[in-house]
Amino acid sequence: MTTIEEIHESLINGQRRQMARQIQEYGAGDFFPDFVEFLDNTGPDNEYNYATFKDAVISYHRIIGR
Repeated sequence: MTTIEEIHESLINGQRRQMARQIQEYGAGDFFPDFVEFLDNTGPDNEYNYATFKDAVISYHRIIGR
């Protein structure tokens, strides 16, 4: 099973199509709440966390919505 860390790494490395496939494998309904918790646990930089979460959500929906 794909882990949150692997999905996060794909996003950070610019591999958004891979990230979208990984999110689908993980289950989008489960992924996004878990991802928020993961980001909250990585550090107190709320601005970075919000930007990263926003990037993941927008990228996922743009790729899946095609």
